[in-house]
Amino acid sequence: MKDKLIVEVNKKKVWYGNELLKVRDLFSRKEERGVNITRADDKFFSNYWQVYAWASIIGFLHNKREKGDLLQNRTSFEYQVISNASESIAYSLVLMAIGKMEVSTSDELLNSREILTIISEYAEGGAKHILELRGTSGQESKFNYADDYFREIFERINGLK
Repeated sequence: MKDKLIVEVNKKKVWYGNELLKVRDLFSRKEERGVNITRADDKFFSNYWQVYAWASIIGFLHNKREKGDLLQNRTSFEYQVISNASESIAYSLVLMAIGKMEVSTSDELLNSREILTIISEYAEGGAKHILELRGTSGQESKFNYADDYFREIFERINGLK
């Protein structure tokens, strides 16, 4: 059953909203083949899927979901890109989405488009949360530097104690 679900999820294209688009453009280099990357292009993420996964995780951790949000941006990549790059991240996102589903039948639980919609809604909520953090006085440059990502993880871990 797990293999069938993952195969179905991996075939679907990833959708996202405008908040994620803003975060993607802030923190990820433009993906282009044959382009020389310069120091000015130096951003924390080198692939768009990484920003999508990061924002999703932030959304899940902070329970920030933009439910029913219009996910009008369609990516050119299938979820398989995330699975190929990091199977553990891909599976974790799917499991977090399944954990948030409110269903009454197993068929509903295995709806691959619904799973991806939930992940995308949390990505949108996470992106909105990130932008709100950056909109806070004194935090305008948050996540401009690698140390900011490590500090955020450290703060989260310390909050669990």
